[in-house]
Amino acid sequence: MTLKFHRRIAGVKVISFDLDDTLYDNVPIMREAETNVQDYIALNYPQTRDWDLEHWRQRRFELMQADARLSSDMTALRLATLQQGFSEAGVEGADRAAEKVMEQFHHHRSNFRVPDAAHSVLTELKQHFKLCAISNGNVNCQRIGIANYFDIVIQPEAELKGKPYPDMFSKALNYYQISPAQMLHIGDHPISDILGAHRAGCHSGWFTGGLGGSHQLTVVPSFSFDDLSQLCNLCELA
Repeated sequence: MTLKFHRRIAGVKVISFDLDDTLYDNVPIMREAETNVQDYIALNYPQTRDWDLEHWRQRRFELMQADARLSSDMTALRLATLQQGFSEAGVEGADRAAEKVMEQFHHHRSNFRVPDAAHSVLTELKQHFKLCAISNGNVNCQRIGIANYFDIVIQPEAELKGKPYPDMFSKALNYYQISPAQMLHIGDHPISDILGAHRAGCHSGWFTGGLGGSHQLTVVPSFSFDDLSQLCNLCELA
């Protein structure tokens, strides 16, 4: 199996990786985390006992639609949703309650093992390129055992907007002191990853086995692939 190239790539020194649904299937991980958190909420905040998971998801969606910044920062979005919901439900100390729930979420959210295939690919690529992570999510790379592959892990912060905004790409470029054409970003989402990399002037590799579909593509990626092991072919570009 090989990569399907759509644009010429040369001079790459750094490869940045999206994490969720690129290096591992994040859907079952989030499903389990949200179920555990929902049980915690029901037990500790009975004022919200009639609100199921779908209710909280709808709240997150509405907040995301109303605030573009939150749409690219999953941690801020979840926290704001909890704060809003607890406040409306009359939970005393709503902000602190929301923070306690987020502590539970972070625990369960990073309670998994990354597949061996991802470790193999990262090990191989690290011998030829500098590697970093650029993710809109909130996984703890140290806990899931992949932090040692990356020089830097970049996730949204108060003054650092998530993908497809250029902020996190720019931070990586500044960290390495390289030009955009010297960085390749790998990810599954046509907007966050592929459009985001394009806007930042970087190359992009689209993982078609993630959550995004071709109908969402607004720009052509540098190449596409459907199996993580195919990325080992990039070593030929080093």
